[in-house]
Amino acid sequence: MTTTRPGALRAAAPLLAFCVLAAGCSAAPDGGESASPSQGSPSAKAPEPSRSTESKGAFAADPDRLPRTRAEALALARAVAFRPEEWGADFVALAPGESAPGTWAVLDDDCRWSREPLPDGVLAAVSRYSELPLGQGRGAVRVTAAVTVHTTEAGADARLSTTLEEAMRCPEQEIRAGERITELNSVGRPAGQGQNYSDDSIFEMGTHVRTVDGRALTSPYHWTVDRLGPVTIAVSVRGTTGEGSPEATSVSSHGTVTMRSRLVDLLGEKP
Repeated sequence: MTTTRPGALRAAAPLLAFCVLAAGCSAAPDGGESASPSQGSPSAKAPEPSRSTESKGAFAADPDRLPRTRAEALALARAVAFRPEEWGADFVALAPGESAPGTWAVLDDDCRWSREPLPDGVLAAVSRYSELPLGQGRGAVRVTAAVTVHTTEAGADARLSTTLEEAMRCPEQEIRAGERITELNSVGRPAGQGQNYSDDSIFEMGTHVRTVDGRALTSPYHWTVDRLGPVTIAVSVRGTTGEGSPEATSVSSHGTVTMRSRLVDLLGEKP
């Protein structure tokens, strides 16, 4: 999947610059910003990421290591998806901190995100929600780590194609009551382009708008999605303006690169 949607060209330059800064780019709503999740608990421990993952080139999954059941896929997704403390010091879980098992995020015809039961072709989808409170009434940086396990590579690739189309169909999206994303732009990048170490990637940028006491508070919004074989990993970051806020590119890169390394270690072909 290599198509860049119409209208994305004007955003391509800052997006690609963002990707370079993010060490190859790796996250938004692929199971990220959706409503009514319930708290879950990890069911598998992730291995330490491989130090050489980023120089290995195209990902090749070992067929014998791919999950076959929903239980196996859920364990894999939970082992890969970032927990609050892994983002950095002072990050905490939102309440709830994890999406409900057996659901994934869907953008409806009215451009609103919600969670619905997993469709055929998707074994598991896990989203974890964390934030960094900034104190002194300055709000918080919120991040989402999402991992979706499809039954086939074709299914995962089709999902990325749909994601590009959704940004064109819904440049403004409601992620929950009182919160929306506006001016959304996206660009796709296939394997081997630039520093892309995944089979395929999408980058989206927009403006996060939150209504508080009748006032609209705005901040940058970044979302990156990577596909490795039949699995997609996503990172979204919003609320990153003001003194003391970490750079969105640094936060996104940290989560994406580490989760990508974990996935390669868990599913990649053994030497």
